[in-house]
Amino acid sequence: MFGKLTWSAIPLDQPIPMAASVAMILAISGLLTWVTVKGHWLYLWREWITSVDHKRIGVMYCLLALVMLLRGFSDAILMRSQQALAYHSPGYLPPAHYDQIFSAHGTIMIFFVAMPFMIGLMNFVLPLQLGVRDVAFPTFNSVSFWLTASGVLLVNLSLVIGEFAKTGWLLYPPLSELAYSPGVGVDYDLWALQISGVGTLLTGINFVTTILKMRAPGMSYLRMPMFCWTALASSLLIVAAFPILTATLAMLLLDRYLGFHFFTVGHGGNPMMFVNLIWAWGHPEVYILILPAFGVFSEVISTFSGKPLFGYRSMVIATLAICILSFMVWLHHFFTMGAGADVNGFFGVMTMIIAVPTGVKIFNWLFTMWGGRLRFDTPMLWAIGFMITFLIGGMTGVLLAVPPADFVLHNSLFLVAHFHNVVIGGVLFGAFAGYAYWFPKAFGFRLHEGLGKAAFWFWLIGFYVAFMPLYVLGLEGMTRRMQHYDVPAWRPWLLVAAGGAVLILIGIGFQIVQLVVSIRRRDSLRDLTGDPWDGRSLEWSTASPPPTYNFAILPRVEGLDAFWRVKHPLPEQGAPVATAGYAAIEIPRNSPTGFVTAFFAVALGFALIWHIWWLAITGLVGAFATFVVFAWRDRTEDEVSATALARLDAPRRAAIEALAKERQKGSWLTRLGEWLRPSKRLNDGHPGPASKRITVAYGFWIFLLSDFILFSGFYAAYAVLSRSTAGGPGAARLFDLKTVAIETALLLMSSFACGMATLASDARNLLWTQASYVVTGLLGLSFLGLEFSEFARMLAMGAGPDRSAFLSAFFALVGLHGLHVSIGLLWLGTVMAQVWAKGFRPDIQRRGLCFALFWHALDIIWVGIFTNVYLLGTIP
Repeated sequence: MFGKLTWSAIPLDQPIPMAASVAMILAISGLLTWVTVKGHWLYLWREWITSVDHKRIGVMYCLLALVMLLRGFSDAILMRSQQALAYHSPGYLPPAHYDQIFSAHGTIMIFFVAMPFMIGLMNFVLPLQLGVRDVAFPTFNSVSFWLTASGVLLVNLSLVIGEFAKTGWLLYPPLSELAYSPGVGVDYDLWALQISGVGTLLTGINFVTTILKMRAPGMSYLRMPMFCWTALASSLLIVAAFPILTATLAMLLLDRYLGFHFFTVGHGGNPMMFVNLIWAWGHPEVYILILPAFGVFSEVISTFSGKPLFGYRSMVIATLAICILSFMVWLHHFFTMGAGADVNGFFGVMTMIIAVPTGVKIFNWLFTMWGGRLRFDTPMLWAIGFMITFLIGGMTGVLLAVPPADFVLHNSLFLVAHFHNVVIGGVLFGAFAGYAYWFPKAFGFRLHEGLGKAAFWFWLIGFYVAFMPLYVLGLEGMTRRMQHYDVPAWRPWLLVAAGGAVLILIGIGFQIVQLVVSIRRRDSLRDLTGDPWDGRSLEWSTASPPPTYNFAILPRVEGLDAFWRVKHPLPEQGAPVATAGYAAIEIPRNSPTGFVTAFFAVALGFALIWHIWWLAITGLVGAFATFVVFAWRDRTEDEVSATALARLDAPRRAAIEALAKERQKGSWLTRLGEWLRPSKRLNDGHPGPASKRITVAYGFWIFLLSDFILFSGFYAAYAVLSRSTAGGPGAARLFDLKTVAIETALLLMSSFACGMATLASDARNLLWTQASYVVTGLLGLSFLGLEFSEFARMLAMGAGPDRSAFLSAFFALVGLHGLHVSIGLLWLGTVMAQVWAKGFRPDIQRRGLCFALFWHALDIIWVGIFTNVYLLGTIP
């Protein structure tokens, strides 16, 4: 009944995991008890757990990241202390436990600290900077967060029940294959990443749609704040890269669960294919993390220099250049693979080239500061610390881009120091800068400045003390992930590095104390202006914290630094008008969809890890039922009346008008500076946020793009393994082209019927709509029936996916398409039921349009499979 789960899964014989488990359980129990005693459950449910407000979701992302930072840093402390003690000694961590720690540390810090922190900041800030009321798909935003939280829960469950992976955070085969990792550790890692990865992909789709289709009136692309540009580039990378990660991990799951042979050498698999695919995601992931941090620093440096960002257009170009070039450098992670001098040379040069747009950004930030009225508040200190630290990390990265140098330094502590130089000095410092910068906007009071500066200095000094010695150790030949060592020259440097970790721990302690003290003294730190930093973009034009609707009236954007222009109007502009015609607006209703989906996702993941099949089926059915209920709802938005808006917003607009009139009395030099700005009067007819139909269709097209990339990952694997038959039958012996041609004809005809249903729906003809949908479904079922019969014939011949790598790739690629068709048929059933019960409401028609796009996309994909797999596979 419980699969592989027994009492032996609890590590009762390991004191450190048990102590950590007990501490975690006590902390969670204490928190739940406190919430219960204080009677906060109803408040949490209404205001946070079921909230679809982008601001609250952003705060929850950042809170999750901060909690997981403590978890991940505890692993770092264990590693540093182990290596400090393990000279001619086994230390205090057994090898198997040490392997789990460094694997968990990497997974947690990348996927569950850096990613949630950056996504949280983007969630909170983007709609405010864009001058709109929420993201494009608020409920999916909630689903994204709770799926990420599901991944976090699974990772932490491995501390109490079972184990974590011992393979390193990237799960390289063959070590991660079932033969070498038979326990559940790799499965915990895989399912946590798959579930949270779906949430991250939904976030990327949501943000791309929001930025491209939901901007305030007048906000053209070249009037967007730089943070919006970097968020757009990061989100585009998520859409393009995360399907590759999903495909790669799915192949490894198929190897482990169903005996496939993508990466097992004995049956023609290719472990280096995994390395290529994982880094085709992995290096763009570095820029997914660092680009939003670049945006944070752009906002902070401009604000605390009292100047517009220098070289705005060059910054946009540099951001997009990084976005494109990030997919052209992945092989520098494994120059030692033996690809040859030409290949290594190309990727080495591309790695050096990608440093150029980053250098452009550094110089633009310096020129922004040059001649500015600098204020060294905590966010600015993080920005300055970043520029110095990241510069060092960038230079060591360029050094590693030289293949001969990389051959010497690959897999050494030099590489570890470089990576942390970039991730801590860039991503984490950026997250802390954004945390300090936007905290007053989120909560209405500032963080304690003195404690924030103390935390910064301990972090900065601790970083250098902890990681500069690792550069030396790498040059001296120490490889990473060593549980013990016997070289006396290494020990002093490792002791210094452990001392640096202690300094960072003190910095984290100061951050915790800063938050507690700031909350206790919030009345004295209260921000009543909504603009504590004299900011330049639209988020500072709202109250702190902003109302649920963000803007009672969408602002009209006249140029760059939109709020600065309101505070410092040009002479011909005059002050903004405080009176305005308020109209009723709609805001999204709270929904438990995200939380309920996460509940079933955790059940599904846990069941698959422990092979509890009845629970896995329950999780799948529950998740599907949740989305059916979500789609069936009638009321999705609440209305805020014009009277309420006027009452809530009028005082704020009057205050902005008074401020602008006062600023107009400033010196002629200030007004002259505004006159001379190059973006002074850019005329743009951007009409504002697009209609729901356009927004939904646009977002669904982006989803289909990501789905095409998912299929591309599986097709790339098939292309690599198509000749790896391991002595078994090949394509020419197995494929029956007549049957496949009939399948293709059936699917094409179903697509035609689906198109007819769309036309009938637009004409509001119920009979023809339903009849066309029925024909679509019957043809789709016939296609699936023939596909299943083809699979059954091949299995009867002994040509199953466990026979060879070629057959593994074939079954996975064609089976993935069949899975999509099955999902499409289930979706078709819900669409038909909704049309029958609710008629041709606009939201029902939008869902029908999305289904039609999905079904047509499956036709396009199948035509590609038919041509490249079946036809080309049978050519002699």
